[in-house]
Amino acid sequence: MNVYYAKTVLYAYPLVEKIMEELDEIVLRKALSSINDCSPCLEQAEKILSFTAQKDTLIKLKIACENVVENFNQKDKDCLDYKYFKQKPKEYYKDFDYTGRTYFRRQTLIAKRFSHLIEQEGLDDKWFQEKCLTINFIKQLYKRVLLHEKSMVKNSVSKKKVTGKSNVQAVAIKKTA
Repeated sequence: MNVYYAKTVLYAYPLVEKIMEELDEIVLRKALSSINDCSPCLEQAEKILSFTAQKDTLIKLKIACENVVENFNQKDKDCLDYKYFKQKPKEYYKDFDYTGRTYFRRQTLIAKRFSHLIEQEGLDDKWFQEKCLTINFIKQLYKRVLLHEKSMVKNSVSKKKVTGKSNVQAVAIKKTA
């Protein structure tokens, strides 16, 4: 699975339960308010079925994530929780080094490993595009992940341009840019 898709899945994972509950509520409201809806019955049923299909996708996503996360050691699980899940209290991370280069390298490796393992669970790029990107929440989350990743690449490229230059040259480069 594409690493950006995998990161989207990781960010979505802690919210899947709430989204499924909201989908259940939407389905119930659609079904109960169908008597007041003047649209064709078939159209109403298709809407309800689409929400049910979204819930099925989220269930599969949740189960696959749980299976994959079980394969990580405790330190990697802590990194996943710190960056993506945020389920543990802040006090838990009191002595956690989240600013060092090792942390960022580890996060990159964890994301790649997660994408590889989740693909073994049957969730590949095609599945993500066909199933997950039809869910508005995941679609918006994916756009945010892409924006974040682009900004990170942009920052690293601008840092590389400045390195190797004297401070005067670096200031001159910034002023002309």
